[in-house]
Amino acid sequence: MRPLLDWANRRVFLRRRYRVSKIECRGLEKIVAAVKAGDAVVLAPNHADHADVHVMYEVLRKAGLDPRFMAARELFDVGKLTSFALQSAGVFSVDRDGADIAAIKMALSILEEGKCPLVIYPEGEIYHHHEWLDPLHDGVAAILLRAAKRLPAGKTARLFPLAFHFTWDPAVKATFASRVADLEERFNHRSHEELPMVERLLRLGAGVLTAKESQYFGEPIGESMELKERITNLWNVLLEDVASRHGCDAKAVTAPERVRSMRARIRRALLDEEYPPDEARRKSLHDDLERIHVAYQAYSYPGVYLSGHPSDDRIAETLLKLEEDLLGEFIYPVNRTASLVIGDPIDVTAFSKDGSASVMALTGKLEERLAGMLGGLRGVDS
Repeated sequence: MRPLLDWANRRVFLRRRYRVSKIECRGLEKIVAAVKAGDAVVLAPNHADHADVHVMYEVLRKAGLDPRFMAARELFDVGKLTSFALQSAGVFSVDRDGADIAAIKMALSILEEGKCPLVIYPEGEIYHHHEWLDPLHDGVAAILLRAAKRLPAGKTARLFPLAFHFTWDPAVKATFASRVADLEERFNHRSHEELPMVERLLRLGAGVLTAKESQYFGEPIGESMELKERITNLWNVLLEDVASRHGCDAKAVTAPERVRSMRARIRRALLDEEYPPDEARRKSLHDDLERIHVAYQAYSYPGVYLSGHPSDDRIAETLLKLEEDLLGEFIYPVNRTASLVIGDPIDVTAFSKDGSASVMALTGKLEERLAGMLGGLRGVDS
């Protein structure tokens, strides 16, 4: 089964679907050495693109490794064949909205065995502004610190930061105008062919915001605001609206934390067997899930990604995200190069013996390492 999966990953997904024609990888020997030593190895990459999981699989398999991946539960809901293929490729599910005890136990058993590197994406989501790192979940640190305490003498828990970066073939620039025109036409937005591409995209984005504000609040509520402020206002007002009906965990501060907290509460209400919701209540709960989804989409647009360094790669990435969010499909029109740099590992076993060791401290250390590595890959300050 594995040879077939390896072939499908390389030919069907990497080359055809995601147009990854070249992979550049540095530092792989560090992971190979740690696995050969029987250490507990966690690989923590930034979640740059839909293709990065497939790149990871290809790189690790070519090195003779048998990786395991922690992935969102929703991937297994696609169908039985997909679920079977994922499990055969070493993927297991995790519920991102709650404490998934089964997933944690699976991760710990993999680390204690020390034969397979475990891949966990600490950002949790693909935001499509991969030159910037988003806040990391603390689950990776929590799992590794627990594993470090359970390892036999002589074995070490190691956390490898991995920096992904995708660059497009220069031919992508020739696709911008027609793709933006298609989005403008589908959403009845006035075309501005005379404007530079960045300005055209920003105007399209403002038009989409006006439509969303009108849909949920009856009228545009942020037309006088700067784009970044307007985006923040939209997702914040939507989340506050949902929280007024369902509440939110007091410790949930960031937008992703608030989303996970409220989404978990709504899912529990939908699946409540003792007090199942009636049809009207079910519709209301699904409407609130939709509000949360739109809020999360809005949050994933930083509003200034194109202003500081409007490279063709950033334009291509933003356009790809707009197509995915607005059309429900992602389009990779030209070939790309995937660059992967593997940093020096964090010795979690030694770290855990420090009196100031904590999940928060380890997460912060990983975030600092990853952010620095991404800065080195992109070669720009903004």
